[in-house]
Parts: sequence; C-alpha cells; structure tokens
Amino acid sequence: MSTVTEPISTTVTDPTGRNRLRHGLQRADIQGLRALAVGLVLIYHLRPARLPGGFVGVDVFFVISGFLIIGSLVEEIRRTGRLRMAAFYARRLRRLLPAASVVLLVTVVATLILVPMPGWPAIMQQIAASALDVQNWLLAIFSSDYAHATAAASPVQHFWSLSVEEQFYLVIPLILLVTAIAARRSRHPLRWLFAAVALVGAASLAYSILTTTAPPQAAYYVTPTRMWELCLGGLTAIALRRVRVPHAPRLVLGWLGLALVVFSAVAFTTAMAFPGWIALVPVLGAVAMIVAGSRAKDERLWLFDVAAPLRTPPLRYLGDISYSLYLWHWPVIVFVLERTGGDALTTPQVYKAAALSLVLAIGSKHLIEDPFRQRKTAGASPTTGRAPFRRRLRASYLLGVGFVVLTLVSSTVPWTLARKHVDELLLAATTLDANHPGALAFDPTSPRPAPSGVPLLPDPAVAGNDLAAAWSNNCANYDPAASPVTSGVCEFGNPRAPKTMVLLGDSHMTMFSTALINFATESGEWRVKLLVHDGCAFGDLPPSRSGYPLKVCADIAYQMLPALLKMKPDLVVTAGYTLGSTIRDGARTWDQRAVDVAGYLKLLQPLAGAGIHVDAIRDVPLMTQNTPECLQRNADNRSRCDTSRPASLGNEVDPLDEAVSSLAGGKVADLTRWLCTATTCPAVIGNVVVYRDNHLTDTFVRSLTQPLISSLGLA
Repeated sequence: MSTVTEPISTTVTDPTGRNRLRHGLQRADIQGLRALAVGLVLIYHLRPARLPGGFVGVDVFFVISGFLIIGSLVEEIRRTGRLRMAAFYARRLRRLLPAASVVLLVTVVATLILVPMPGWPAIMQQIAASALDVQNWLLAIFSSDYAHATAAASPVQHFWSLSVEEQFYLVIPLILLVTAIAARRSRHPLRWLFAAVALVGAASLAYSILTTTAPPQAAYYVTPTRMWELCLGGLTAIALRRVRVPHAPRLVLGWLGLALVVFSAVAFTTAMAFPGWIALVPVLGAVAMIVAGSRAKDERLWLFDVAAPLRTPPLRYLGDISYSLYLWHWPVIVFVLERTGGDALTTPQVYKAAALSLVLAIGSKHLIEDPFRQRKTAGASPTTGRAPFRRRLRASYLLGVGFVVLTLVSSTVPWTLARKHVDELLLAATTLDANHPGALAFDPTSPRPAPSGVPLLPDPAVAGNDLAAAWSNNCANYDPAASPVTSGVCEFGNPRAPKTMVLLGDSHMTMFSTALINFATESGEWRVKLLVHDGCAFGDLPPSRSGYPLKVCADIAYQMLPALLKMKPDLVVTAGYTLGSTIRDGARTWDQRAVDVAGYLKLLQPLAGAGIHVDAIRDVPLMTQNTPECLQRNADNRSRCDTSRPASLGNEVDPLDEAVSSLAGGKVADLTRWLCTATTCPAVIGNVVVYRDNHLTDTFVRSLTQPLISSLGLA
C-alpha cells in the first residue's frame, strides 16, 4: 500500500530545458491514480467475482510509492550530497504508525467482542506480525504450509503490503547512500543512482519470475518478488529529472497505461502465476500514467489527457484518504462476515461495508493521520513553530516505539490466555466415551447409540486445531536428505517388532497415522515408519490448479524409492488428497485421470514388483464448506453443514485407488460407509466433529481405528 512521506512533486522545466522537480506542490493526477488503485482493491474485496484482478491495485500503489519515495531520496542526495536517514525514518513513523496502530488496536477489541476465544490466537499472532512489519512473511509461511491451506482470512491480512514497503525502505536508502558516496567524484551521480536502483529491480524481477508459480502461494507475499515494482517507480522518478517526454507520446501513454491497469483488473485471477512477469502489465500501466502526468510548469492540461479525470476533486480526495481506506476496509469486511456468519457479502452488506469503510477512513485521515504528521513537538520555537531537530527526531521515535509496544501488549495478552483455553479444550477431546462413539455410530452390524444434547468432541471452536501428533513432533514433512529411510526417526511401535509398516503420502496419510500407530503400539507386532510429506502424494504427478503436489514431491519420492526397495517393509500404506478434481453438476470428477494414474504407478509399481504389499486408503469426502466454522454458526441445526454424497465423493474412482487396485495384491481400504450415508456425508457423526478442514479431526480418526485396521486386513 503506497504512502506519502514527502511532498508530492511536479515536473517543471528550468532555463536549460532540463526537467527538475519542484517540491511542495501536489501532483493531483497521482492522487487520482491512488484513488483508482484503492478503488480496484476495494471492489475486489467487496465483490471478487465482479473484478477478479482487482488485487493489481496494490501493484499500482507500489509503483506510486517507489516514484515518490525514491524520487525524494534521490533529490535530497542531488541537492545536499547526503541522506538524513534518521529524519527519513522519523517521517515514515509519523506518517504510517498512528493510523495503522489504531486500526490494529481496534481490531484487537473487535476480535475480543465478535470472535470466539479459540479464534483469538491466530488473529492476535497476525496483529503482532503486522505491528512488527513482518506480516507478509507470516502469510508466506502459511500459504506454503499445506496444513494452513484452508485457513480463514485474517482481518489484518492486508497489512502484508505495508510490510513489503517498510522492509524495502529499510534497504533502498542504504543502497542509495552507498552509491552516492561511490559516485562522489562523478560528474553524473544520477546515472549511478539510476544504475543502482535498476540493478536491484532487475534482480528482484528475475527472482520473481523464477519463483512464482500458479497459483503463486508464498511468492505473492515475499519482499524480494515485489521490490522491482517499487524500483520501476523510482527509476521513473529519476528518469523524469533528465528526460522530457513530448505531449503527444504522453497523451498516448496515459490512456494506454489506464487500459493496461483496467485490463489487468478485469482479466487477471488469483490462479495465475502472479507477480512474476505477468505483473509487468499493471506495473508498466501505472508507470505510463505517471509519465503522462509529468508536465512542465507552464504547460496547460489538455482536455483529453488521462490526467484530466484523475485531477477531479472527488478522485483527489479519495486519493487523500486512500491510506486510511486501505487500512479500514478489510477488517470491516471480515468482521461483517464474522457477525453474520456468511461466506460472502450480500448486496446490502456491500453497501454498508463500503459506507462504513469510507466514514472510518475520513475520520482516520483528519483525526489521526494529519494531526500526527503535522503536530508540533513540545518546546518548539515560538517564532518558527518548529522544535529543534534532535527533539523532533526523539519524539518521532518514541512515538513509534510506544505504538508498537502498545499493539504488541494488547495482542499478546489475549493471545496467551486464548492459547491456554484452546489447549484445555483439545485435551478434553482426547477421551472418547459412550456418549461420543464417533464413526462407530455408523457400524453396519451393531451401531453405537449417540445420545442427543451431548456437547460435541472436539468443540467446533477448536476442531481446526485437532491434528495428529505427527504434526507436532516434526514427522509430517520427511526429508530424505536429513535422515535416511532406514533411520529410527519418526518410527513408532515396538522397535523389535517382527513386521514393518511404512506410511507414504501427503497430509491425508498423516491424518490417519494416529489410528495406525495406536494399533501398532497395542499389538506389539508392528513398527510404523512415517515417510510422509505435506502436499506430496507418493507419485510422479504434475501440480494441479491448487498447486499440489508441490514440485519437489516427485524428487523426494524418487530419492526414497531405492531405500524402500532395500528395506522391503511388510506393508506400505499410502493415501493422498484427491488432486486435480472439480465438482461439475453436483459430482466430483478428474481432468487428467490417466496422467495421475500413470504417475502413481511409476513409484508404486516397483514396490509391488519387489514383492512389497501396497495398500491405499480411499480419500475422505470433500465438504463444500468449512465444517468447524459452519457448526459454530449452526449449533442448533448441524445438518446445514452436511454435504451430499455425490458432491463430496464424485462418481469416479480416485486415480490413486485405481493405481493401487491394478497392483498385484493391492488393496484399497474404503471407509466411506463409516463417513457417509447413502445420500449424505455428515459433518458430525456419533457426536464427534468429523472434519477440521479437508482433513478429518484426530478425534474422529481415533474412532475409526478398528474400521481402518479391518479394512486393511490387519485384524
């Protein structure tokens, strides 16, 4: 999200005919461009289907920020030969922190009021990360973490772009200062500065292209993939000091740039490899519009200039409040949905959320942003109204530290209390009893009774955290480079047991590990080896539209294969998330079945050919909504959270099941009758919450132990 810490400059022409920047005057067209950017983001968040690429508004903000901030830094170096770093960061603290901190603090209060306590830790963690300007890295970790793939949006998720900017501005002033020192004896220091920014931008763009996949996952948020966008804005500012673009090309550039930005907002989607090279479209569009608005002081504005509509008072004012509007709109949307229990805003809610966001933004601009940016420090001179320089710096940094500490304390205290409460609820879910038979309520021969009026296990508020122990003991992401297959790492049961069972696959195999480990421990005849990896089904499979399996999966599997053949376990059990499937006409089908089947067989056929028995566990139903969240919204009518059997299972055999069934002696453990009726796959069975997201809760898996062991022919 672009912010302004320096007066916006306008291009004027000096007597030599060269362009220079005149400070203290606003470029109204840039305020209008800022309004366009925040408008795209706002529409995208309010009505994603109407503007699927509206997220490119953030990229426009990055260009504007680079143009203004790098431009002001270069101008200071040009005028004085040095850079007052302390003053630069003090201005950013006064400009950014007050409004951002108020939004974070209000979000803390709203969370305590509107969100159940088990939901506090995740939100408070992100608030703390936002206060420390590392929110983007937290989101990057979560987005590339398979266990968080279905995590609900945080009310401060949008702070990622602020984190990117602040991290960038910790680096670029130092680069400019070092470059200026190196170019001190040069007759053309601006060329040196231009080259330095260009080098950083080129490296960032190359990294962005190389690391961005479709969908982008972590690459979308991390600073190195975004720095080039700010650098292009800075390069534009430096170039416009030396080059004057004639009016006719600027006229064309302006409308072409607007077309590129609008096209991106309409045509792009989150499924694309973004930012990567694709982000060049809106970024170059923003650059073109900035260049189009750079006029000489005495040059009149033509009616058909793109700057003309951007300079209109309504757009200029929207640009003035764009920072606060960006800060407030997303928490408003998230909390409206939290209060109403919906998954998308209704039309009346869209208007209400937009209106409330505007009111809060206007108040924030005039009551928080302006006063803190313009406030006079105590002890100011009675004649100039200015405090001594050192005192102003000290006050600015104390202000920044105060806001950060206040936000951290306000978020970490409820975070700690809620974490303790969540742990207590999860501990209560560890014991199944006669009132909570779980899957055994669907026993086809002697179903266990499930009395009504009994609290659910686990509590729906914490069901999303009810995971197998493998995730907490670092056994969910096996790395063959870190420990050999034959090592005792992530091995359970009797170490001297006569039989060995190896579990292969992604998190949907890890999900069942509790039942198989409990069986091995109790029987004493088996030892269980976990060689699972989140996001990595055991096969040579191409990534699907969801991004899974990960690109490294096939490499990991091929590294393990020779050791597995040498180990020759008695049984290999594999399971995997139903990849590449779509729901059409109420049924789930696969787009590349033959490719997936062949990919599984490339890794499983050698095992079966070596005499190793290979079994699979059929994947669980895919619910059409998040079960824990739905149950919290529909405590009195749990059936609203059920999914029809055709929609959740589909009418075709899963590619993994087809591959294993074709192997000599291959068997598929089908637990569907313990999860679904003839028509429905319920969210609650035997008073136990079945799903935590697309995975089963660990509590329900434990109730499935006997059915699973029987289906695998182990009992």
